[in-house]
Amino acid sequence: MRTAGAALAVLLALCAPALAQVDENALKAAFVYNIISFASWDAPPRREALVVCTAVDPGLSAALATLDGRQVADRRLSFRPARDTPAGCDVLVRAAASPAGPAQTGRLVVCDGCALPDAVTAVALGRDGTRLRFDVDPDAAAHAGVSFSSRLLRLARRVL
Repeated sequence: MRTAGAALAVLLALCAPALAQVDENALKAAFVYNIISFASWDAPPRREALVVCTAVDPGLSAALATLDGRQVADRRLSFRPARDTPAGCDVLVRAAASPAGPAQTGRLVVCDGCALPDAVTAVALGRDGTRLRFDVDPDAAAHAGVSFSSRLLRLARRVL
């Protein structure tokens, strides 16, 4: 876990300064991967895969799909498009324009472009000038039964 923490810190420190130098969707996908890596579910589902549902633009969806099958702890990531009711999703990655649906225990919601707090979204990705940043709402995460490593929280722009 120590190497994962170092990897997260290096990734966020090196990649965030200039979105123009890096494919923005690939960078957002890396953020989502690392956010998931530093999240823990109070009651993990009894299945091998960690199901990540996406309701984002096609570019970000394609970047996230490249992570399909990667390991997070002892589980494999499995990406699929979100439907109207993303039941069975451990993580919902959505665009600000996509509905989050009601808060659900066991489902971490990460939003691209949302403003926090919105009572459902635990992590919001957003720009701060030319940098990609993220904000965390620990109350929304706790309501979903998800907690974050203190290492991740230290890297957030804002923790509400």
